[in-house]
Amino acid sequence: MSLRTRLLLAMLVVVALTTVTSLLLAQRQNRATYRTLANDLFTLQSRSWLNRQGAEDRTAAAQLEQLAASVRLFAAMEENDPDIYNIAADELRQGNYAFFRLLDRQGSMLEPPPDGRAGLAGLKGIAEHIPAAALARAQGRAQLGYVVLNDRDGTEAPYRILAVPIVSFGTHVGTLVSGQPVADIVASGEAGQQAAGLRVALIVANRVVGASLPDSLAAALRAQDDRTTDATGSHATEDGETWLFSRSRLNPGSLLPPAWLASTLSTAAFDAEQRALGWRIAMIGLLAAALAGLLSLVLSRWLSQPIARLVRATHAIGEGNYALRLPLAGAREMSQLSASFNDMAAGLELKERYHSVLQQVADPQVAEGLIAGHVKLGGELRDVTVMFCDIRGYTALSVGRNPEEIIELLNHHMSAMTAVVQAHRGVINQFAGDAIMALFGAPRSYGDDAERAVTCALAMMAERERLNAIVHEPVRVGIGLASGEMVAGCIGAENRNDYTVVGERVNLAARLCSTAKSGEVLIDEITRGRISNSFATTAVPPLTLKGFATPMPAYLVTRA
Repeated sequence: MSLRTRLLLAMLVVVALTTVTSLLLAQRQNRATYRTLANDLFTLQSRSWLNRQGAEDRTAAAQLEQLAASVRLFAAMEENDPDIYNIAADELRQGNYAFFRLLDRQGSMLEPPPDGRAGLAGLKGIAEHIPAAALARAQGRAQLGYVVLNDRDGTEAPYRILAVPIVSFGTHVGTLVSGQPVADIVASGEAGQQAAGLRVALIVANRVVGASLPDSLAAALRAQDDRTTDATGSHATEDGETWLFSRSRLNPGSLLPPAWLASTLSTAAFDAEQRALGWRIAMIGLLAAALAGLLSLVLSRWLSQPIARLVRATHAIGEGNYALRLPLAGAREMSQLSASFNDMAAGLELKERYHSVLQQVADPQVAEGLIAGHVKLGGELRDVTVMFCDIRGYTALSVGRNPEEIIELLNHHMSAMTAVVQAHRGVINQFAGDAIMALFGAPRSYGDDAERAVTCALAMMAERERLNAIVHEPVRVGIGLASGEMVAGCIGAENRNDYTVVGERVNLAARLCSTAKSGEVLIDEITRGRISNSFATTAVPPLTLKGFATPMPAYLVTRA
């Protein structure tokens, strides 16, 4: 049988899987539709409650504003009448208020009488729900809010708070705060429980009242961080039940703490229907799998071995085993695939060899640039800070030693210094005998090249001192740095070149390094101007350097 026929049989299996996938997508669409309907239900519920409550709020606010405009109440507040609460109770006798409180013009709450005429006698905690200082500034309109207080039987009950300024002829003398019970929130919650799991609750001062909700759901509603906008979402409780919720602000723009109407809907019934649909889909899938298995038995056996071999080979390539090759066996298509894989592995092996060799003869940044094709033959003007680090007394240090010892000492020193340079994003340009040349700003600039170069130089001194404390024979170094425009690029031929920088500032850095004593870091004037004041520097007498007609200013870096 040809491969085409076998693939045709495989497509029959794909058709069966596509059918199952389509059913799963339909299930997902059902969930999306359910959420849309739930959001519409939340919107209708919140609008109904807000419209009904809003009408009551406007009526109560208008009545309270009229009562707050009482001349008698204004006069009593202005004169600090000790009988102020009795006067206010007389003025409010026609209103349906559970309690009221009075604030003076500074926002301090006046202590109500113990006889209960101001409502909620003997109960504490009202004052902590009323931001008196903020209400003292509310001289334009009534402020709406909600609080949750404990009734005399210990149960929590929500109250609507209205705060109205007491003003007459433009003079503000205090604030009248009244509270009315919000009795229908509980009734709404009970009605919602009968409507497909819909429950309505009030969120006030980090408390949820009005409906019996799972603890984790109530905690999620309380933990909403955004306290200024409405929100919708979902939450899975600890028992695995998922709830959809919507939160609407009840008092937008009010100076009183925000209060929210939360509508919640359990998805338990919908999830049960979805599970039943899933079982039906599973039964169809099992039947399709059985039929497809009979058709694909021969095909799967023919394909499984070479594919498994190819997968194992791919994993081996990913682990760096580029020498692996696959045998050319099986159908023509499989042989072609194995040949292509072997060609790829050979190319990766050769590229890895080139990369390893390049990493050994060039700095990693330069090597990556060469591999990516960013560094080409030729030069460009770049602003670079060049560093030279040289061993002091190298000739005396090497006298009487065999070459192996000298090479070991230099390699140990160069490895430690290279690690410090690369840690500060510097580029090792070359090793010349016992000297190191490093670049900061080429082939890539980081904006703070001079400061990183000076920091690197001090770190190299510190690392050398640390090593000197543990080696048998210490090594002393001097460092010189110079900054400015230089020609940077690859110098040489097309088939053999080196990346480096040339220019007067390079020579200056080399001369400064030669002048620096053991443990000293000398920098030129340009580098000094580019580093922050956190570096302590000391000007040294202008240096007469070889190759420079005039003495050159220089600075000794003492610490960072």
